[in-house]
Amino acid sequence: MDKYLKSEKVFLIFSILTGLFMVFFVPPFQSQDEPNHFKRAYSVAVFKNFSVQNDSKLGNFLPCAIQDFINSASDSGKEVIYGHSSYRYSLNEVKKLFKYKINKNEQCFLNYPNMAIYSPFAYLPQSLGIFAMSLFSAKILLLFLTGRVFNLILYTILCFYAIKSTPFLKWAFVIVLSSPMCIALAASLSADAVLIGFCSIFLAKVLQYSFNEQPYLSKKQLLLLSVLALMIAMIKQSFFFLLFIFLIPVSKFKKNYIFTIALILIPAVIFSGMWSLYASSIMVSLNNSDAASHIIYIIHHPLNYLVLQIKTLFNLEVLYQLIGVLGWKNLYLSNFYYSIFLIVLFCNIFCCTKNKIKFDKTQKLVICFSVILNILVIQTLTFLYWTYKTNFSYIELQGRYLLPFVLPVCFLINSYINTTKENHYIKTVNLLFLCVSGIYLIFTVLRVYY
Repeated sequence: MDKYLKSEKVFLIFSILTGLFMVFFVPPFQSQDEPNHFKRAYSVAVFKNFSVQNDSKLGNFLPCAIQDFINSASDSGKEVIYGHSSYRYSLNEVKKLFKYKINKNEQCFLNYPNMAIYSPFAYLPQSLGIFAMSLFSAKILLLFLTGRVFNLILYTILCFYAIKSTPFLKWAFVIVLSSPMCIALAASLSADAVLIGFCSIFLAKVLQYSFNEQPYLSKKQLLLLSVLALMIAMIKQSFFFLLFIFLIPVSKFKKNYIFTIALILIPAVIFSGMWSLYASSIMVSLNNSDAASHIIYIIHHPLNYLVLQIKTLFNLEVLYQLIGVLGWKNLYLSNFYYSIFLIVLFCNIFCCTKNKIKFDKTQKLVICFSVILNILVIQTLTFLYWTYKTNFSYIELQGRYLLPFVLPVCFLINSYINTTKENHYIKTVNLLFLCVSGIYLIFTVLRVYY
């Protein structure tokens, strides 16, 4: 029976069933920034990979029907359905949206400034789905849903192999990657799901290569690490997630250590650097921010800024968003669910696995340094380019930005625990929790939108 209840297979079933439900039952654009994700994904699907500026706006010339479709799906103040108690999504809404078709002869400039600077790599599954469906149909709703499906498929595949590859804390992987936030992102057009998937498999492969009995990394393994590093760097250049590669012991490299690491990371550094230069050349002010004024504040008030970073990070709102705040950051789950989620996750960290694998001091230092540096960089970029220009007391950090770092923190905590015996009941707890979690998520979507 155990072979049918392997952690990666359980995740696969949960992700497909729950994810597909959310793909088709969460109404269009009821995920944060999904209208702009759709525009950017469509632009990549039609090979308009580079965005353009037009009257201080940033986007591209795309079929006008796309904006009409978005407007129809969110008219009468219904862009955020949750909170409009008098409105429920219905079959009539679906029929109305089915009428919209792509007309390539009618082009308009569509503005999507916050997504325009993302590289095409961030939209590979979504744009592939849109392109594939466009070969058979011009109906925009079908293009939209197929993009969601392909995003979910890639996320599920990447996380499946991540769970399968990691040498320990497999069920912690399952719990984190099956969280409502992760599944909701995967079942939308969000680029964050692509990033989380690639970060998860990169981390899992690093751990696998660090602790397996193989004396040296093969050329295929080095190439895989290089490809994964390139994908992560191109999806979001703000991530220094690649530093986790230094978890792999020096003894695992057959040739010169520094030279080999450089060969792995150089493509990622070069291509992400080139895209960053391009993105900076077209970037416009987002959310009425002003990077210059915030840089001056950081220089003149470094201690205050450090306190601000800490206050932002240890905010309950960030914790809720890590686990799951759906819709447009307004659909909260119950406090009881958040508590149970944390309890189950910590149970997996503390008593799920016999500690046959140990991080040495250098590896623990790598995890600490990488997590702290990444969080500081992410919060600083958010402060510079998204926080309102006169606001110096708040960083508009969104919890989903920190999801790739939850698992490294779990590993770090686990490394200080001496588990003498494997707990055989934890798998039952996990299965029960995932069943209840899936039912609760489905019930919440139906209750809110229908």
